[in-house]
Parts: sequence; C-alpha cells; structure tokens
Amino acid sequence: MPRNDFAMNIDSTPTELFVGIDGGGTKTNISVLSKTNDLIFSETCGPSNLLNGTEFEDNLFKLLKKLVSLLKKNITAKYELHISAGFAGISTRSNAEQRFIDVITRATIGQNITVKDLEFGSDALLALNVYFPNKPGLLLISGTGSICFGKDTNGNVYKTGGFGHMIDDGGSGQWFGKQAIKLALNSRFHHEEKSVIEEMVFNKFSIKEPEELYDLIYKEQGKNLVASASKLLFDAYKEGCPFAEKAIHKGVDKLEYLVRNCSKLIKNEASYVVLHGSVFKQKIVVELLKDKLVDDMNIYKSDKRIDLEAATRLLEKQSIDNG
Repeated sequence: MPRNDFAMNIDSTPTELFVGIDGGGTKTNISVLSKTNDLIFSETCGPSNLLNGTEFEDNLFKLLKKLVSLLKKNITAKYELHISAGFAGISTRSNAEQRFIDVITRATIGQNITVKDLEFGSDALLALNVYFPNKPGLLLISGTGSICFGKDTNGNVYKTGGFGHMIDDGGSGQWFGKQAIKLALNSRFHHEEKSVIEEMVFNKFSIKEPEELYDLIYKEQGKNLVASASKLLFDAYKEGCPFAEKAIHKGVDKLEYLVRNCSKLIKNEASYVVLHGSVFKQKIVVELLKDKLVDDMNIYKSDKRIDLEAATRLLEKQSIDNG
C-alpha cells in the first residue's frame, strides 16, 4: 500500500521520485516510488488515448494533481521526478511528448517539482520493455485495440497491427464488441440467425429498437460503447450461441496472424509471447490462442502492473548508474 505519510517526513533537500505511467484506451495507471523503493503513490483513472480529443489531458491532469496534493503537504520540500510513461495512440501524433510536458507543467505550477529525466513512448512499447528488457520476445496486446510488438536479439523493435478501429484492430475488445452488436442486429432482421445475444445487447443499452442503437454507437464516444459490448459475445458463447463461437474463433485467428507475422519480422528469434490486455481475461481466447501457437512458442498471460514495473526499472537503472 502507498505510504501516505511520505511527504510529511522528508527534509528540504531535493527528493528523487520514480514515476511510472501506463495510459491505455480503457484506464490510466500511475505508480510512484521513493529512492528507498517505497510505493508512496498509486492511482487509477479513466483512459488517456492521445487520439480521443482531450481525454489524455483531462485524465492525466487529474492523476498528477492528486500526486501534487500529496507532495505539497511539505511546502518546503523539493522534488525531482524520473518518469517513464507510455500512452495509447502515440505513434500517430508527433506532438505527443510536448502535450505530456504541457500537462505536467500545468499540474505542478507553483510547486517546487521538476522533471529530471523522461522516458516517453507508446503504452505497448512500455509493456514490451518491462517484459523483455534485455532479450528478444513478443508482446501481444488486446484491449480496446490490438497490436503485436516484437524485439529481436539486437534490440530492434517491430510491430504488426495497431491500425485503429476504423481500419481493423482485429481480435480487440472493440472488434469483439462490434461482432456482438452485428450479431444482435442480424438476429433481429435475419430469421435464420436468431441468437440470445440480441436480447443481451438490447438490454445492456436499455433500448427496444435498432434505431436507438444507431444513435448510441455513432455518437462521439461510440467507440468505447462498442468495446463495452465485447463481454456479451463471450456470454452468448457460454450459453451455446454458434454465431458467437464462430466470431470468437475469427477474432483469435486475427490475433494469431499478428503474432506469426511479427515473429517473422524478428526472424523467429523469440520463443516467448506475453498476452497483455483486457481481452485475455476471457479464458476461451487464451485457450484457443495457446492451441494455435503451442507447437512454436511459449505463451504467458501478463501478470504485471506495467506502471509499477516501469517505475521500478527507473529506480534500478539509477542505482546501477550510481554504482
């Protein structure tokens, strides 16, 4: 548990803090360690995808203001932050790092807090380096979106997928949610495709007519609403819906495609694949993917909190640098 008394017990000399931030399409996590490896702050808030309007600035600012509120309990203290941060949607935005710096500046204005060094990149790369800091490996991410990253023996990084929901994001939460909604509409309008998922979807969104569904999913925040329907596809599968089962198999095929192609890019140098993201909470997805890859690769389900691991890496790195 975070030590909330930390800021009350430090002196006025500069105090170094090690900050890890993992910002995805579903939630944003932050962990802060002291130089003695105490977890002094840990918090979670909403998504921080750089492509979704101002949600990046809004949610990140909330997290940082909570941290500042803790630190300013000792008004005479000085703080130096070492930060490792990764966010969704970063690869297509050249001004991403400046946006991040602007939020930090706004959140710490008037406080004796400075950023000593910053590691900044995508949330996917942050997770890849947590699991494979010094060896080749593959990281398959399926949350709101889907992407696979691979690192070869020389430290070169490659990726497959990550094109966004408008193009593909096959096997992601958004993709599975889209299939659920599609099956519900097919059930309503196609006599031979009647499915239990129709009632599930209509009940979830508290609607009676398809037109009401259109109004919901085509509005500004429709992407997140669609992703939230993904669980219904798996619920329908558990009730024996053949259409849901077929869609799940198709989604897993798309995830396998990402892994195998990324493996080729790193010349098949990695035998380890880590599955990371909310979709892998679904047991059937993990089992099907293992069945497809087991002859060639070792499959592991992610069990780390990436922000905390990132903060720990920063602390360990400084300890090594300082001898």
